[in-house]
Amino acid sequence: MASITVLAGDFLQGDGEYRDDVFTLRTSLHPWPGITLALSAFKCVEVANEDSINNIKDAIGFGVAGAMLLGPIGAIAGFMLAGKETEVTFLATLKDDRKLLAAVDGNTFEEISRKTPA
Repeated sequence: MASITVLAGDFLQGDGEYRDDVFTLRTSLHPWPGITLALSAFKCVEVANEDSINNIKDAIGFGVAGAMLLGPIGAIAGFMLAGKETEVTFLATLKDDRKLLAAVDGNTFEEISRKTPA
């Protein structure tokens, strides 16, 4: 299961998840169980933006551990050791011409793009 953030398009902003080739979008109008969209309903998926971000939880943990062991230099080194994640913002066009602008992690986007036409 991967988290999705709906940013714009023909769907209201909100959170959702991607699991087993199905998007479940939870919005203020459809909080539970949400709107479901099968990956087979997508016509194409395009990258809108790709950002590399630090995993904040790892950065804090490694920074504190480094500071305890080596002081300020250890804190900086610990922060730099934190894993980086790629967040991809993509535009998906459905077969009924509705559009969805959403953000997911890089690995999830790779899976989505492999299973949909360009």
